[in-house]
Amino acid sequence: MEKKHRRNECNVNIPNDVNFPPKSLQLNRSVKIAFSLITIAAVSVLSGAAIAKILASKPLSHTSLAHSTDAITGIIPAKLDRPVNILVLGTDNSGSANPNNMINREAALAGNTDTMLLVRLLPNTHEVNVLSIPRDTLVNLKGIGIDKINDANVQGGTALAAESVSQLLNNIQIDRYVRLDTQGFIQLVDALGGIEVNVPKQMDYVDRSQKLQIHFSSGKQKLNGQHLQEYVRFRHDELGDIGRVQRQQSALKAIFATLIQPENIGKAPKILEVAQKNVDTDLSIGEMLAIYNLLTEVKRQSIHMFMLPGRFSRTAEYPLSYWIEDADATGAILSKFFDVATLDSAAASNADRKSNLEGLVSNRSQIRIAVVTNSQQLAIANRMISQLQNLGFHGTYLSDRDINMSTEDLLTTQVIAEQGNPEIAQVVQHELGIGQVQVSATGDITSDVTIVIGKDAAN
Repeated sequence: MEKKHRRNECNVNIPNDVNFPPKSLQLNRSVKIAFSLITIAAVSVLSGAAIAKILASKPLSHTSLAHSTDAITGIIPAKLDRPVNILVLGTDNSGSANPNNMINREAALAGNTDTMLLVRLLPNTHEVNVLSIPRDTLVNLKGIGIDKINDANVQGGTALAAESVSQLLNNIQIDRYVRLDTQGFIQLVDALGGIEVNVPKQMDYVDRSQKLQIHFSSGKQKLNGQHLQEYVRFRHDELGDIGRVQRQQSALKAIFATLIQPENIGKAPKILEVAQKNVDTDLSIGEMLAIYNLLTEVKRQSIHMFMLPGRFSRTAEYPLSYWIEDADATGAILSKFFDVATLDSAAASNADRKSNLEGLVSNRSQIRIAVVTNSQQLAIANRMISQLQNLGFHGTYLSDRDINMSTEDLLTTQVIAEQGNPEIAQVVQHELGIGQVQVSATGDITSDVTIVIGKDAAN
């Protein structure tokens, strides 16, 4: 099954040698950090030869190398010379019965991917763009056939996963990869001291095959690594895998907010040490530190998050449930936020989409605006809905969806561009006279714009 507008070649910097053991699991703990600090350049070259080709035009270039093995802080960080795309894979430990065992950790990393993100770092503008790819996304895996994209890592490791993502996304270039299992995720979150999230509703789910015992009460709470990985893996609701993607994005925002807190800036050495022990990646320590430094300079409103546009498959189409990509909508996001050139036919579709967007902005009655609030702010929500409807936004409604964002402590109203169209959200925000625009897929996915009411709406 060949997608429209897709070429056969794949611009992925990961070769077909997928049997090479994850380098994060090859060295014992006592020598790994010392070895990494002394030979940052060598590790980068070796991992490039075995797992990922180093770019002809390197996205990260080292200004100097550390000679001290005493501390990670002795490293002079690399500099991001240009935008870089990193594929992040989170596996579900399905390949290992005991992920705490080192040998089984390799098997755990070869499991299904619960999380698949393409992260684009833009050093010049201090922006981060994140595209979440639902695990049930329909793809044509090389040598396998029709399958869910979360099986790519099982069938061919990081090489097939990267190739499949690249082909799905108009042959986008992938520069580096990061792969971790649930234990790696738990360790990283614990190194940050836990993450505060808002649990929108009571969550109960038991999956003995995945060793999941999920029980959360609603409300704002601080979760340790074990509990946060349970939260992001929960999928027992009406949205299934799409709801999980939204919780993953919500957790990512919370992790970022925690990462840049002044008291956590000094934890970089500890975080990098944990990453070295628990993460399989072709990033060197210097590159990790460069990325960490960039993230501390990025403002929250400069983090744009998207979900691969699409729809659920129908039972008449496939025997299994898939997420079917909307190639035209994806192309528009890739062109605007990931600098992916479109082919002539795809460019025509983007021109049509731009025309439709301009039509939406000018024809307010067609814009779907979901207003999200809690019971204490219901009067404010109804007043806002009436205000927007009187301004011509007749498609404004009170959403009954559970949004993974705290409305109790939200100071500033969030105007979320749900479909990757900040232009529409900006028009709505301008008319409201309050709020902050963000690009995310964490709101009501059936809307064009989701408004999460904050305390500023009471004024």
